[in-house]
Amino acid sequence: MHIAFVTLGAFGHINPTLALVTELVRQGNRVTYFTTESFRSIIEGTGATFVPVPSWMAENDHHNDDSKDKNEKKEDENVAAVVPFLFLNEAGAYIDTVLDTLKNDVPDAIVHDFAGIAGTMAADVLHTKNIMLYASYPSNDHYSVSASFTSVPEDHPMRIAADRLADSYVAKYGCRKMTVKEIFDGRGDFNIVMMQKRLVPYAESYDDSFVFTGVQIGKRTAFGSWKAPNNGKKLLYSSLGTAFNNWPEYYPILFDAVRDLPINVFAALGSIDPKSLKDIPENVEVGQMVPQLDILSQADLFITHAGMGGTGESIYYGVPMIAIPQMDEQAITAKQIEAKGLGIAFLDKEKITASSLKAAITKILGDASYKETAEDFSKDMRSLGGAKASAAALLSYLARA
Repeated sequence: MHIAFVTLGAFGHINPTLALVTELVRQGNRVTYFTTESFRSIIEGTGATFVPVPSWMAENDHHNDDSKDKNEKKEDENVAAVVPFLFLNEAGAYIDTVLDTLKNDVPDAIVHDFAGIAGTMAADVLHTKNIMLYASYPSNDHYSVSASFTSVPEDHPMRIAADRLADSYVAKYGCRKMTVKEIFDGRGDFNIVMMQKRLVPYAESYDDSFVFTGVQIGKRTAFGSWKAPNNGKKLLYSSLGTAFNNWPEYYPILFDAVRDLPINVFAALGSIDPKSLKDIPENVEVGQMVPQLDILSQADLFITHAGMGGTGESIYYGVPMIAIPQMDEQAITAKQIEAKGLGIAFLDKEKITASSLKAAITKILGDASYKETAEDFSKDMRSLGGAKASAAALLSYLARA
């Protein structure tokens, strides 16, 4: 089989694909992988053929830019308005390279997630199978991911611009119109959900075109390895993700919360410059891009923005969580984390204080029920099969098709 992957150039979108790509190649399939140049070595490490694509977002998306004034940052906080526009522009940057590469070597399927819009467009143009990957919640008649995005008025400047882009792609390529609903609620000919059903709303209502294979854990070498201090103390890992993570006010709160606790702390900073942080406690280590799986596998508690990538990985390793969501989808996960007994949620990040965060840390580390629940979910997650199950389901579908 020849299978193409089209992925946004961001770790949160690429990491969930790596184990699956590695498994497909291991089984003798040919994989062509389209993403931005900075991920070349990571993709080539899977055995896939890497094809670099230009990035509009790398040149034009500055939502984490510290040079922006408060009014600009406030506008960027309207994620529901901004994100469809960003993703559609990125699709426009990708699509010609994807089509030029594949037009004389049409794959049996094109695999992508909701942000890989060029994948849907290319599948339409090339008349090949359109495979959706869901690292987060899939949509159906009972549950809509797009609901928070369609709440933006149609006359919003970002919405008007996005709609014009979508129309231009229909006219130029003859693909379907990538409306906001199509982007976030669209489904593939076959759909692989990298979650466990226990966390998915209305999971029983999905038809046979959806398979639930759990988080895809595989070897990642981009950021080396890490070992926890050998001092017998518990480890707290904090990470607010690789996108929309520019929240410098959080770190003084975290530092004050853990300063006097007898624990080790590792804080992944993302876009935050470590030099900008002051008065870092002696029990805290910081880094920007870190080997998350190494750290999580040793952690006793994870402070997370409740993105499904990190949430799934935390569950896989049986680690309880403190959830601090940054957007609506993450708020759903944060509520599930608390409701299922996997941790504690702070749904309004502006109300977090050092004392409330310290209390949550102390409660989870001192209450064995959180760890027991996490380990129960971990057992279920591991039973789903991960990358091997995803590869088997995809290849079986393509053989039938």
